[in-house]
Amino acid sequence: MTANHAFATLTAVALVTASASAASAADRCDGKKPYLIYYATHAIAEPVWATVMKGAEQGAEDNCLRIKWTQDQKFSVETTINRMETAISEKPDLLVITATDPTAMRPTVEKAADVGIPIIAINVLDPAPKGQRLPYLIGIGADLYQSGVAAAQQVLKKNPHPKHGVVPNHVPGHVGLEQMAKGFTDTLQKAGATTEVIAIGTDTSQITATISNYFLAHPDTDALFCMNAGPFCFETVLDVARREKLGAGDKLSLVTFDVSPALLDAIGSGEAVAGIDQLMYLQGYLPAVLARTYLDYGMMPEADIVTGPAIIDKSNLDKVRHRLMEAGLN
Repeated sequence: MTANHAFATLTAVALVTASASAASAADRCDGKKPYLIYYATHAIAEPVWATVMKGAEQGAEDNCLRIKWTQDQKFSVETTINRMETAISEKPDLLVITATDPTAMRPTVEKAADVGIPIIAINVLDPAPKGQRLPYLIGIGADLYQSGVAAAQQVLKKNPHPKHGVVPNHVPGHVGLEQMAKGFTDTLQKAGATTEVIAIGTDTSQITATISNYFLAHPDTDALFCMNAGPFCFETVLDVARREKLGAGDKLSLVTFDVSPALLDAIGSGEAVAGIDQLMYLQGYLPAVLARTYLDYGMMPEADIVTGPAIIDKSNLDKVRHRLMEAGLN
């Protein structure tokens, strides 16, 4: 067989395979209504939200749905509500939200429910009792208070008698972060430590200055819980700790929420105690699975789906690194 004949044969096989795959996908979705699922959450341009979007896209493909994904560049409750209002005007078959500020969001969420749009909340859930919370059908996300508790427990495994713990909050007023900070501080206080939550914002230069000044003013700080695994807390704190020789992994027990390459490297080197994950991919993927069942059959699980806290430490570091680096599911 000549090279040209071989190439032609391989091309023909590839075309047949592609056609068969397309036909298979068409057959799988044949007769299924392509409902529109609209994601109007507080998503911003960060890797963890890219993971949620990846999950949403795969969930839509697997369940023969259409999705519309929206996000902001920077965190803003106001612009999130604006995008929710736009979503309502486009009359999707199901709306996915984050209950980031239940009080501010209530009029908009109730408007969506009043016009018959079913709602799923992800990532941040309304902490109010079910009969009083925002009118969404189900919540999918980590138990954020327990995530803070889990972070403190990781500190206590390393240092059963911490002196002072601090939680830098990069988004003050974010109800989910406030729950998480409270879980951490409550747990450390029960162990006899003093604690504090400080506002740091999202300007990395300002974060650096704030953290440096904090350590100078509070030299007994031996536990720190970041609620962002990237530059808005953990990466910047780690840089400060290294530069100022604060004993990260020795004197200072560092734990963070979510996952990043910097965190995994720090766990491997012993500079960080652990990470607290919330399985963001599932938070994007599962709404599509539930939407298909609900819109086709009117059925929805009664209980919320809890995706965390999930602990990352040296025992599962290699598997998590594979998930992040090779599968791209941070």
